[in-house]
Amino acid sequence: MIIPKFNMRKKTRSILTGLLIAVTSLIALAVGYEEARANMLNFFIGCLLLLGGVAVIAACVVAVWVGVRKLFRLLLGKREDED
Repeated sequence: MIIPKFNMRKKTRSILTGLLIAVTSLIALAVGYEEARANMLNFFIGCLLLLGGVAVIAACVVAVWVGVRKLFRLLLGKREDED
């Protein structure tokens, strides 16, 4: 079966495929062991909140890192166009 690439980078496709496989596996386990849907919903919401929190923290760390680098360049007298 040929799967279209959707104009995404290889790493992005790999991550999304891994997440899809994980979700499918959890759904299969929930059906196989007759897990309550409410528990699964709470689990999925918790996972989404965790992933969102990690993404927000990563964005904040990158923003602080870029700001510190620009501050050091400013303090040292270098301009961005001199690089």
